[in-house]
This record gives sequence, structure tokens and C-alpha cells, in this order.
Amino acid sequence: MSRPHYLGPTYRLGSEPPPEEPQGLTRLWRWLRPRLWPLRARHGAAALAAAVWALGLYGLLFMARLPGRLPTRLDWRAAAALVERDARPGDAVALSPVWAERARELLPERLPAHPGAPLVVMAYPGYAPGAEDLVGVRRVWLLSLPEAPGADRAIARDLAARSSGVDGPQRLGAIEVTRYDLRSPVLPLAFLPDRLGSARVRLGDAPCPAGRDGVFRCPGPPWLRVARQVREMDFLPRPCVYAHPGPDPASPLTIELPEVPMGRVLRGHTGIAGDAARRGSAPVRLSVKVDGEELGAVEEPPRRPGWHVFQLDTTRQAGRPHLLTFTVAARDPSARWFCFEAMTLP
Repeated sequence: MSRPHYLGPTYRLGSEPPPEEPQGLTRLWRWLRPRLWPLRARHGAAALAAAVWALGLYGLLFMARLPGRLPTRLDWRAAAALVERDARPGDAVALSPVWAERARELLPERLPAHPGAPLVVMAYPGYAPGAEDLVGVRRVWLLSLPEAPGADRAIARDLAARSSGVDGPQRLGAIEVTRYDLRSPVLPLAFLPDRLGSARVRLGDAPCPAGRDGVFRCPGPPWLRVARQVREMDFLPRPCVYAHPGPDPASPLTIELPEVPMGRVLRGHTGIAGDAARRGSAPVRLSVKVDGEELGAVEEPPRRPGWHVFQLDTTRQAGRPHLLTFTVAARDPSARWFCFEAMTLP
């Protein structure tokens, strides 16, 4: 291959000048094009090898940086000590990201200064106003990992939107601790799943006695029972009254709760637990009575999983304790595990 003259190309007078040599990217493309096109198997193999190499390099860099982005055990203990010192009854802890479950290992189940007050730890995907009731919670301590993979500020924004005051954030190593004072906390006069121990349960006219474990067992198949349980409803753990409609629609399941303090609103949720939510051909009906008088009814539709809210007006009954009666019935009770909860609000 001859080298170009150092003075540049030459040509004879009267002839066309030679074409200019391509430069830069154009020259590189002209060199690559015959080697890349038409595509062959080796080109695909080379592209796959390059992608694997790039992903492997990214994974190595990610793992090398990960320890510095996560809190140490000392960071967790410092955050737990702060919450133990300053938390009070009505406080709860929220985690962000939701997978930061290490906090449950170090946070106390009950406040040291108030042994009768539990410390609730929440890992909900969102706390926007109206999304979750946060029953009984006045203040929320947010333990967030701002540098961790998957971290974002969405949970902090949700809590700030429903709060009247914010204290923090306070940085403890790789953890940020922020306290949110809720503007309108949901403080029920009575949370009905917690009052199930004083209930009277019957299937039709047959009583369902309570066992030592607190479970009411009705005559018939072993699945005819009523209990307070925590079930996964709408992908989150929910305390609820777990009941199964009777096999005979003419003999519904009745739960009576005496001396329930009433406010202006009775609010609750209904849902079908487990795989039974995707089966069935008829809705489950929950009717509510106050002192034997029909207050209202809601229906849980078949094949529609979720945790569905209902609300009934109890202004006329407010200010005094009453007998609340819940009746669960279904025309197709097979494998219909019914969950419901309700609370009376001022």
C-alpha cells in the first residue's frame, strides 16, 4: 500500500481532481461496514459477549458500592435507641424502602416507658391520604435509607401530605429518622376485631361456643368458625374477623357485640381471603344492625380480590353504647373465607 505524498495528492492539468479522503467517523464507518454487513452469527455472538461483559462489570461495581449505601448494625441500634427514647403511646414506625425489615429485629415490640403500649412497625407501599387508615396512630417515625437501592421520597411525601408537623430528618449514619405528626389521626371509639372476645356467635339458631384459643366453632364442618386473625388482604396484613358463611343460606352466621360505644360513623372493610377470592358465583352479604334495627348492608362481590371500604352513618346512635349485630350470609358459601373489620368513629 503506497503512502500519500507529504504535499498532498497531485493530478494533471485538465483532469478531474481526485476525491478527498474520508476523515473521522466517515472513514471508520467505511472500514467497519464491509466487516459488519451482512450480519453473521459471529456478530450476534460478539454483541452478546459485550452485553454480558457490560452487565458483569455493572454488577461488580454495584456490589462494591453496596456496603457503603446500607446501614451498619450500629446505625440500626442508634435509630432504635432514638425511637425508644422519644416514642410515646400512639406512635408507629414506617420503613422506607419497604424491604428494610432489619428494623423489626432491633425495635422493641412495646415501649419501655409504657409497657402496655405496642410499637407498630409498618411497611406499606404508600401512605397517601385516604390510602390507609392507620388506626390508632397519632405520630409516625419514618426510618428511611436514602442511599439504598430502590429508595425514593414517595413515602416521605405521602406522610408529609397528611401531617401537621414534621420533625427532622435526623441522619444516623445511613439512616434518616423523621417524625410526622398526623393532622387527622383515626382514633376509633371501638375497633371491633379487638372486641371479638366478648361476642356471642351463632349459626342460625345454634350457638357457636368459644374455645380456649378464642375461636368460635359452630356445629357442622370444621371450617365453620369465627376468629380474630391477621390475613393478607390486598397484599398487606390486615387484622379482621375471619368467618365462613354457613352452608344453608337460611341459617346465616350472626355475631353480636354488646355495649359497643358508638360515634357518628361506622367504617370498615370487607374482602375474601386467599384463593377463594377468585372463586364463587354469588356475593357474600354483610348486614349490620344496631339494637336489632337494620343499619345497612354491604356485599362482597365474587372474583374481585381486594380490601373494600364501606361506611355507615350512625349519627342517631352516637353518644351511647349499643348492641351491634353483624350477619354473614351467602347463596354460594363454598370456599368463601370472608374477612371484615369495622370501627366506630367520633
